[in-house]
Amino acid sequence: MLDSEQIKNIKRAEKIIFTTSDKFNQPRSIYVIPSKIESDKIVLSNIQMHKSFSNIQQNSKCFLNVLIPELDDLQYKIEGEAQIFKSGKLFEEIKRFEESNNLPPELEVHAIIVINIKLIEQSNG
Repeated sequence: MLDSEQIKNIKRAEKIIFTTSDKFNQPRSIYVIPSKIESDKIVLSNIQMHKSFSNIQQNSKCFLNVLIPELDDLQYKIEGEAQIFKSGKLFEEIKRFEESNNLPPELEVHAIIVINIKLIEQSNG
């Protein structure tokens, strides 16, 4: 579980690396900005993900690496399991949030990825 300070720190991170792997364990890493962070989950919007999204459909295990250089190179390594939602209350909430906060009109939220946190490691420097 993330505590309130960890949530605050993750929200200030400029880049978060999101790693997935396909059914053959071929990894794929991309930069992401979470749409929502809670103590037990992190929510991402699928706006332009293709390979990572496909990987999640094949293998739900995923990993987030959060580095915050201005806090003495604070790093969070988060293991999780991802679920895809294309409808529902949380999907609609995130879709409205993203589309009303600077998302260009030609882009849209196709789905959300809810990462249920299984393990968190924290380190510095």
